[in-house]
Amino acid sequence: MKAKFFLISALGLSTLFGCIEGDNYVRFNDYVTMEAGLLPDTMILNEPYNLQIRASAPNGCWYNVKVYLNVKSDSAYFFSAAATYENHGEPCTQQLVTHDTTITITPKVPKTHLMYFYNPTGNPQIRIDTIYIKAE
Repeated sequence: MKAKFFLISALGLSTLFGCIEGDNYVRFNDYVTMEAGLLPDTMILNEPYNLQIRASAPNGCWYNVKVYLNVKSDSAYFFSAAATYENHGEPCTQQLVTHDTTITITPKVPKTHLMYFYNPTGNPQIRIDTIYIKAE
């Protein structure tokens, strides 16, 4: 009898907690737009350069905005930005949610470096910048 009561209680509680978020609840992670500051045409070998990047999400339902750097080789850098969208059925506030970050890049090889910036709403979606490296 106790086992039956425990099972029914567990099922009831799991059903209750499963419905707490409601029918209108939405939560997901996705890419958001980003802008990079001015990039130099040329960098000097083994000297650090600070790259300013601003990621932005379109409204107040977005949070946890982050910029990501994936170094594919000694001369190829892939940048993207992502955030979390969460809504319980209410209207989203019309405010831009931003995150500014500084990424330091120090070229270690004397060859052309490629910077790839992924922007989900851009045309084209991937912007490629070329930076030449000088040995000093």
